[in-house]
Amino acid sequence: MKKFLSLFLAIILLLFINFAKAEPVTLIIWESEGAELAFMRAAADKYMETHPDVSFEFQAVGHTDAVQKLELDGPAGTAADLFAAPHDKLGQMLAGKLIVANPNADEVKNNFVDAAGTALSKDGTLWGYPAAIETCALFYNKEFISEAPKTWEELVNFAKTFNNPAIDKYALVWEVAAPYYNYMFSSAYGAQLFGADGNDPAAHNINTPEAVKGLQYFASLKDQILPINADDMTYDFCNGMFVDKKTAAMYITGPWAVKSIKEAGINAGVAPLPSLPEKDVPATSFSGVRGLFVSAFSEKQEAAHDFANFLLTKEMQELRYEMTNTIPARKDIEIADEIYAGILAQAAYAKPMPSLPQMDAYWTSMNAAYRNIWNGADIQTELDTAAQSVEAIK
Repeated sequence: MKKFLSLFLAIILLLFINFAKAEPVTLIIWESEGAELAFMRAAADKYMETHPDVSFEFQAVGHTDAVQKLELDGPAGTAADLFAAPHDKLGQMLAGKLIVANPNADEVKNNFVDAAGTALSKDGTLWGYPAAIETCALFYNKEFISEAPKTWEELVNFAKTFNNPAIDKYALVWEVAAPYYNYMFSSAYGAQLFGADGNDPAAHNINTPEAVKGLQYFASLKDQILPINADDMTYDFCNGMFVDKKTAAMYITGPWAVKSIKEAGINAGVAPLPSLPEKDVPATSFSGVRGLFVSAFSEKQEAAHDFANFLLTKEMQELRYEMTNTIPARKDIEIADEIYAGILAQAAYAKPMPSLPQMDAYWTSMNAAYRNIWNGADIQTELDTAAQSVEAIK
């Protein structure tokens, strides 16, 4: 009887082990080409040490392109299980029912800065995993200017003695048509995009008198500090002037530029954006959270959530910082770096980019508006046109 019982228990144990053994899973990951994708591969190698049943397929998909691609590939069954996207795409993803909620909200609440969870949440539900936080700031070359100007008036005065367009020598460069960088002007006098909390579609404030006032000052800067048409002020041009040719004294950019600036050997400092006329605090920038999201079309959501949680651990967030030079959102990670300290200082004056579906129309229409205004077009007309584009999205 004892032998029979022992044999019976052994069979039950064997059946349990076989039943409990995880089925092999292959997760498809979308992430931007470069350091971010390299980090994903490194993290996956580490993850597989304790999860031999999981393998990975990596596809280079830009994080700003992932949502549009998911809309097409998701129904076709060829989409990622886990992908990176900026938090301002959240409204679009929720409207299209493209993602599922993060079931581990307490992990983010307890270990990450509040802004990270807020940016990835809607109506009290957390939808993503914060991979990094970012905002733009004023980078300056200490060989040209020892201390960053605190006001735009100071910057304009510096340009009067520094600029020499004949040799591409400019006090400041930035992508003058990019809404991401120029929000500081449109919001300077109270025109907060989609209201104070960024979630009121009816209060876009794009073409208000306050917005016009800020853009009037924006337009005045072309003749004062940067006499170049907007179409020529591309990323390649700006980066080239500050990083490659080293003829620009200052550059409005973000943490994504740090690696190339350091590799170029530039003695750079970073400071908050200068305050605008009549203001006594740094200008307002957009802040963004790079999120990871689990696809609603995935048949491997449990495994995708588990890997996403692994990516949020302190060890992996520190590795991501080392490999990508982007700022982790974990509260228990300290970074002793003057450049990143400057970016974080600006973050105190940043507004999280709204995540409403109207943001796609905002980026497109305001890109055209900033470009045309910089090139001399009527400000009110351009802002009215942009407002109409945003209002058309319901």
